[in-house]
Amino acid sequence: MHFYDLIHGYQPFDPKTFIPKWVKTNLTVKFLPTSLAMKHGIILRGVQLQGWTIESWLGASSDIGQLATKTLANLKIAKQYGNIEIGTSAYSHAILPMLSSDLIRAQIILDREVVEKFLGKATWFWPPEGAVDKRTLKIVHEIFPDLILLIPDKSLGRYNFHGPVCIKFRDGYQRAIVYSCLFKDLFMNAEDYRKRPKYVRRPQHLPEDLVWARVRRTVHSPKIFLQVLEYLQKNVFVLMRDWENAGSKKGLRKIDQRSKAKDMGVFVKVKDKIDFCLPSQFNWSKAKSFPISKILPASWEMDSTPKDPFPWWQPNKYGRMWRKRKPLRRRRIVEWQELVKEYNFIFRQKVKKYGGLQKALKDKEFKKVLKSTLPAVHSCVGWHYFAKRAWKPYYQHSRQAIERIVLPAIEKMKNTT
Repeated sequence: MHFYDLIHGYQPFDPKTFIPKWVKTNLTVKFLPTSLAMKHGIILRGVQLQGWTIESWLGASSDIGQLATKTLANLKIAKQYGNIEIGTSAYSHAILPMLSSDLIRAQIILDREVVEKFLGKATWFWPPEGAVDKRTLKIVHEIFPDLILLIPDKSLGRYNFHGPVCIKFRDGYQRAIVYSCLFKDLFMNAEDYRKRPKYVRRPQHLPEDLVWARVRRTVHSPKIFLQVLEYLQKNVFVLMRDWENAGSKKGLRKIDQRSKAKDMGVFVKVKDKIDFCLPSQFNWSKAKSFPISKILPASWEMDSTPKDPFPWWQPNKYGRMWRKRKPLRRRRIVEWQELVKEYNFIFRQKVKKYGGLQKALKDKEFKKVLKSTLPAVHSCVGWHYFAKRAWKPYYQHSRQAIERIVLPAIEKMKNTT
């Protein structure tokens, strides 16, 4: 049985104007101890860390910077030892389908530059929040045809499907890994599912004969974890999850009493029964092929549908998510969307003056300004405004982020000559 654990790390903050208290806490409790476990090669996995997060960590106060330096050093060594494979994404964790084509290009180019500078050569690509459409994947293929794409099963119109596929473009094929949104959801909401508060309902696409009361404990019980895998009767399982949230609140366990290294307790207990693998170790020779024309707009959210693929960031105004939100929250998400559009417009005007993106990125001063302003379109603002109350979104985070990150970034880009 082959298991592919792919994790994504992202901390949205500005080292000068906006440092939430959880930044240092997450570094201390989650990122550093788990990076040490990866250095020791406890569990093989794919690791993706946002470029903006890396540079914000290193640009913050000395205590955060020191924790970050140790974390990055552990990951770099883990990569050199072959314990992990590095992923890349969009620099400021933007919802790529909401951006202009050149802004998508800038996001993915800058992110890979930063990631490879600090961690080593990237192997795979993950779109933030799993948000994809045909245009986004065509652009990624155009820029980085060598990377393995990571896409949600919903983008193929399937559920509970995961494994290797090949996506056919005009000029050839690109390898891709499909992950199950349901499996992701079980791990991402592990702490909530364990206690089962009233709002946690049985997932819509969970196989009928699986007992929800047991399945929700998958992350915490090695026995149930193995039973779920055996029930699904597949030789390959792909789990895509947040590094800092998915089972990491209570699911982490010390490797031994002497070491400060921590990893997912359920994985450590079953690692002798499951073969944990790296993303590049898939066998693509027998992978199914899908033409790019078959790709549907989708994200990794369980509430994502073909008619409402990005419900927390670009909700369909005729969809269920929009109807369930109060007028104030609707106004807030529209205000944020307008700010994203404004940044898109300003960016296009600046790039046009340079005669194209390629020439613009060669200007060191413009590139520096671009990296400092790309956080204007980061996705957390929309999520905290519009996500389910059950997930305890922090509205104040969005307000503070707009005041301290988004608006200053837009103004700075406007004033760039």
